[in-house]
Amino acid sequence: MPPASLTADGSVSHTTPVHPPLGEQAITVALPADFTAFCQLHHEVYQRFAQHLLADHDTASDAVQRALGDLAASWIQALAGDHTTAIAWEALTHRIRRARTPASALYALIPAAEADAAVLHRIIGLSITTTADTLGTEATTITSLLTTFDRRLAAEKATALRACRRAATHRCPVHIGRRSGAPRGLPQATTA
Repeated sequence: MPPASLTADGSVSHTTPVHPPLGEQAITVALPADFTAFCQLHHEVYQRFAQHLLADHDTASDAVQRALGDLAASWIQALAGDHTTAIAWEALTHRIRRARTPASALYALIPAAEADAAVLHRIIGLSITTTADTLGTEATTITSLLTTFDRRLAAEKATALRACRRAATHRCPVHIGRRSGAPRGLPQATTA
């Protein structure tokens, strides 16, 4: 199988021409097939997560593309590690946080891993297993993060976090309900 690359719309291109200044020879960038497969597998979730937090399709697409570009630049090293998906997730969340959106308030209230797990599972609707795979961790870790999140919401002094959850209830297209009496949901973006 020849090397391929992921295009801006998420489709696969076998080569990507880079157009140099007039009079110079064109450069073709070829990416490994395993990188392209990784991108195809994770692109939709990355895009949904980014769009949820950034609330703008173009900004979200740019963040995902740049994060995957960052990953491509260190793909061999990422494959050599134990948690390629965790490295990719870090590249994505780094790009999203650089965008400086109102979602930053959420990350000021709770640890990033907890917020990421809650957004992926509670808002986007991924299963515990898929959330764990996306974050490059174990399902038990995700369950623990979600339990901690539920406890934080239930705490008497969690007014700001509960306000963020209420805002998500009105903005998010995914149903946010109750399970075992614990609130479900996270804010899309709100300031504290």
